[in-house]
Amino acid sequence: MTITTSSHGDPRGAPRRGFTLTELMIVMTLSVVLGGALISAFGFVMRGSFAIANYAEMTSDGRRGLEIFARDVRQARDLTAFTDTSLTLLLSPPGAAPYEVIYRYDPNTQFFEREEDGDVRVLMRDVQDDFRFSRFNILQEETDNNPETKQLHLRLSMVKRVIARDTSEKVISARYIMRNKHVAQ
Repeated sequence: MTITTSSHGDPRGAPRRGFTLTELMIVMTLSVVLGGALISAFGFVMRGSFAIANYAEMTSDGRRGLEIFARDVRQARDLTAFTDTSLTLLLSPPGAAPYEVIYRYDPNTQFFEREEDGDVRVLMRDVQDDFRFSRFNILQEETDNNPETKQLHLRLSMVKRVIARDTSEKVISARYIMRNKHVAQ
C-alpha cells in the first residue's frame, strides 16, 4: 500500500499557512503605486472641473456685465466724465428725470463696477490691470474730446485662479454706439 502526503512547498512537510514576506512587499508596493495613480487622476479631474466651472462663471459674469453696460451706453444722452478706467454717462430715459451712472475699474479689488445714486454694483470680478476705456468720434477715430464722442470701447481680461494657479482667462473687447447722443459731423 502506498501513502502520499502533500507538503505545499515546505521541505519539512508542514502545510503553508500565509504569504511570504516577499509576496507581501510586492503586493504593498503595487497597492501604493495604484493608490497614487488613482489620487493623481482624481486630482486632475477635480482641477479640470473647477477650471470649467470658473470659465462658465466668468462667461456668465462677462455677458451680464456687458449687457448692462451696453444698455446704458446706448441710452446715454451724454458723456460727462472720462478716464481710461472710469466714465460717467448721463442717461435720460423716456418719461423720467435724467440721472448719471458711473462705470469704473478698481485695481485694488479687481472689480468692474456700476454706480447709480450711491448704489455700487459689481458687474465683473477678477478683472486684470489691462482694463481700458477708449472713445471714438462719429468717423470711428479715437478722440480725447467728450462732446464729439459717439462710440465707447471697453477692453478687459478676467483671470480665475484655482489652487494658486491661473486656470481660465477670458478677454473681452467691445465697442458701443451712443445712440441717443447728438454730435456734429
